[in-house]
Amino acid sequence: MAHLMIASKDIRTLDGLYSLNDLHKASGSESRHLPAQFLRNQQTKELIAEIDNYANSHSLAVNKNQGRSGGTWVCKELVYAYAMWISPKFNLEVIRAFDQAQTEQPPEPIQQSLPAPIQDDEKLKLINDVAKSLGITESIAVVSATDIMAMIQTIRNYQQQLARIQTNPAWVDQTIERVKTATGRGFGDGI
Repeated sequence: MAHLMIASKDIRTLDGLYSLNDLHKASGSESRHLPAQFLRNQQTKELIAEIDNYANSHSLAVNKNQGRSGGTWVCKELVYAYAMWISPKFNLEVIRAFDQAQTEQPPEPIQQSLPAPIQDDEKLKLINDVAKSLGITESIAVVSATDIMAMIQTIRNYQQQLARIQTNPAWVDQTIERVKTATGRGFGDGI
């Protein structure tokens, strides 16, 4: 069943039926548009009878529940009829919401690229260097793989920045000028 949102409000579903109470809220919650008023309408009663005549034994046009999933739940045809009963504007919103829900494609999975694989000897050297920088002098250190990968990524970022400085010394001057402009202060001004 398509997810339905009207006027920034989620319309709940239950057993293939839509919450008429949620639709009432989406329409503006006017007391003259209460679901009970709609269901008392002679034209609505006749429509329900027609739907029930065509419905198979497994479906209902209307279901009123008490308790946790309480409220009035109606089939799609009655959602349209309720929207028409309220106003042409609301009717159009409902039609467009159903159309959008039917044409929405599931989002494509996000593919994340992993860092290039690191050779085992490089991993051990990096782990050793990290352990030394942390002041670990014992011969055995336990560090989670996530922490190790974060440290490796940080080191790679530093390496990239150093490479940029070495290949483009003007980059440092430009960066300093951007910092001065952004802060309104220069280095050595009592920072």
